[in-house]
Amino acid sequence: MDENSSDQVKHGFTPMATTEGDFSMVQAGAMVVVVGGAASLTQAGSMVLVAGGDVAMREAGASTIVAGGKVEINDGGVGTLLTPEAALSDSKVGVLLAGSTHLENSTVAMGTPQAIGLGVAAGVTFFLLGRLFRRS
Repeated sequence: MDENSSDQVKHGFTPMATTEGDFSMVQAGAMVVVVGGAASLTQAGSMVLVAGGDVAMREAGASTIVAGGKVEINDGGVGTLLTPEAALSDSKVGVLLAGSTHLENSTVAMGTPQAIGLGVAAGVTFFLLGRLFRRS
């Protein structure tokens, strides 16, 4: 899909969807979705979703979401979520990096402080291992 095609996928699969405006998927899937505006997924899934605006998910899932606006997830799941604001209801997120978060019956495995700590620990570990093996 490109800027000239439909901004909606229904009952199907597309390897990559890009649009400058808003985008929605209903009972569909995509490997990569890149949108300039808002994105809406209903009973849908995506490996990677990058949106310049808000993201609304209902009974949907994604491996990674990067959003410029608010992300609302109802009865869904995300592996890694990066957004200024997240509202989760009956959902699960693995790693959440958000400015503000509202949780309702939801689970977050690793929030912003834990994710930053993990990143620092991994960076120091790889730095030390690199120095150790460089000297040998």
